Order: sequence, then structure tokens, then C-alpha cells
Amino acid sequence: MADRKLHLRPGSLVVLEGLDRAGKTTQQQKLANLDWATPAPLFTHMPSGLTGVTEQIYALTETTEITSALARQFLHLACHAENITALSEARRERGIVLDRWWWSTVAYGWYGANLRDLGVDEQAFFGLIKSVWVDLPADLIFLFASPFEDDEKNHDQVLRGYAELARRHDSMTIEVPVNDEQATSAFLIEQLISRRLVNRD
Repeated sequence: MADRKLHLRPGSLVVLEGLDRAGKTTQQQKLANLDWATPAPLFTHMPSGLTGVTEQIYALTETTEITSALARQFLHLACHAENITALSEARRERGIVLDRWWWSTVAYGWYGANLRDLGVDEQAFFGLIKSVWVDLPADLIFLFASPFEDDEKNHDQVLRGYAELARRHDSMTIEVPVNDEQATSAFLIEQLISRRLVNRD
């Protein structure tokens, strides 16, 4: 059975979410390197996405000082919007494993940057997120809530945001236990198989 190829159910969207430096990207890369049946899932990251434009916008947000927390989130959402059509097509054809979803906008923006206290209208902010992502709901969210390294962005308000999102979406959220890379990869695959999102051809 070990030599049988993995198959992600077409139409599936699996999300790796959570704090910076908690292992999301490492695990996405390890999953991508497994033996997948053709067509293999799409593995990608938000907000860098699938186009040169969004890669450049993401690089800008990572390397340039942005004084407005709201502007940073708008740039990220612009990247999300730019990629939605391609993501929707890929989901229908072969399924997606996505490193970061709209939860990051909420955790790091609404909660982490205290956008409410800055006068941002809650209904307008969440309405904008919904307008981008309404047709691309997740089937399963793996929440990485325990970083392996310190990061100044990972403060208590961000973690509170993720905890609240997980509470609201508890039926589709699995918190990833702290473990080594190999054990974590095995855990993810076991959960995907048990949820019938992945099988072996």
C-alpha cells in the first residue's frame, strides 16, 4: 500500500493556516514532494499567488515599510482577488493545498493590527473579504498555532484572532500538534485520509 499514489479529491480546498514560523510552508513543501496521482494538486501560497503581479505585490509588503495596517491588508486582498479565478479552476480540476487563506487577513489585520480601533468599519472590512472568497470555501483547515521561532508579528492579539476563527469554524479546523517535521507530515496525511479528502490510487 505504501507504493500507491496519493489522490486529492477534485473540488477540495485544504488550507494550512496559522502563525508565522510555525511550519506551514515547510509542511506544504513536504506534501508537494509526495507521490501524487495525475493531475497533482495545486500547491500555492497567498498572497504571493500564481502571477508575476501578485508575487511583486507580496515582495513589496515583505520588504517595504508600510505605515498603514489597513493598506497592507488591502494589498494582500488585491492579491487574493487577482488569483481567485485561477484558484477556482484549479480546485475543480485537481484540488488545492493553500498556504494561508483569508484567515491571515483577519488574524493579522483585524485582530493583530486592531483595525477596529483605527476606525475601520467591521461590516465593510469583512464584507470585502467575503466578496473575494465567497465562492472558495475550505474543506479543511490545519491550524499551526505554535511557532518554532520568535517573530514580533506573533503577538497575543493575532493568536486570539486565530483562536476565535477556529472556534467559529470548529467542524473544519484541526489544530496541528507540535512535533518534528516527519511526524507532522504523517499527521496531516492521516487526517486528510480520515476526512476522505485524500485516498491512495
